[in-house]
Amino acid sequence: MTRGAPPRPPRRTQAERSETMRARLATAAFETIAEGGLKALRLRAVAEAAGVSQGALLHHFPDKNAVILAAVVEALTLARDDSAAWLDKATVGREALLRAMLAEFRAFFFSDRFWVAMGITLEASKVADLYPTVRSRIADLRTPTYAAWAQRLVLAGWSESDAARDVRSGAAMISGAAVRRIWADSDALSQEVEADWIAQRLGQG
Repeated sequence: MTRGAPPRPPRRTQAERSETMRARLATAAFETIAEGGLKALRLRAVAEAAGVSQGALLHHFPDKNAVILAAVVEALTLARDDSAAWLDKATVGREALLRAMLAEFRAFFFSDRFWVAMGITLEASKVADLYPTVRSRIADLRTPTYAAWAQRLVLAGWSESDAARDVRSGAAMISGAAVRRIWADSDALSQEVEADWIAQRLGQG
């Protein structure tokens, strides 16, 4: 008994192929900046990294600003997915929850995702018609993570105002530590500051 040929997978629509290519180019733009900084972001370099022609790149992203925006969206989308994995982890106890939150913040602020987004934001601040869009997209992609952590704290017994405060202050502390790495290594004092922050949240300070 012979069997017929296996059915062919359904052909992708033009819209699906276009979306796949846009994602491929966005990834190439992000990786180009992550490896070489903003100075490395040239349209030809992004096209080569994606394995397509510069004409194909310009078909999906009409100018450099569009590529820059795609790169920052890619960075924050990757960060959002990483954050979701942290939020899905079960924690037992208030201290464990705080430590998990700070660990997620550290994973983001000490990563290429943050530094690519930071570099793009600083550069975009010089371009009047680009900066508002960059700020808006970053807020759209990052704010839900902070809201999710605040909700986790509320479920663990925090008031809504205290939860919002502790998420904001925790993110500020860890982002400050990330920026401080530019000129100084982490040390015992850095760890003490973090331990004091946790103790104060638990009413032990």
